[in-house]
Amino acid sequence: MGLVETFIASMSLNEEFTDDPNKPAKDYMVASFLALAVYIVLIAVIGKFLWNGYLSEYVTVIKPVKSPVDIIAISLLLGLVLGR
Repeated sequence: MGLVETFIASMSLNEEFTDDPNKPAKDYMVASFLALAVYIVLIAVIGKFLWNGYLSEYVTVIKPVKSPVDIIAISLLLGLVLGR
């Protein structure tokens, strides 16, 4: 195969370029929202387990939480007060 044939064969490759300049940003946004949702669910479930299992058991002033939403609210409150 000569140089001309190699060049012509490489010109016929489909590289899948798009005209939408925001496509990578949209993919990044979807991935960011998905990561945020997983983070919130993990904080809620693991936080409730740790709060009820350890913190409320060993610190007598703290009462157990009733739902994972309480843990999300406490996390938000601590983030606002402590200024993460």
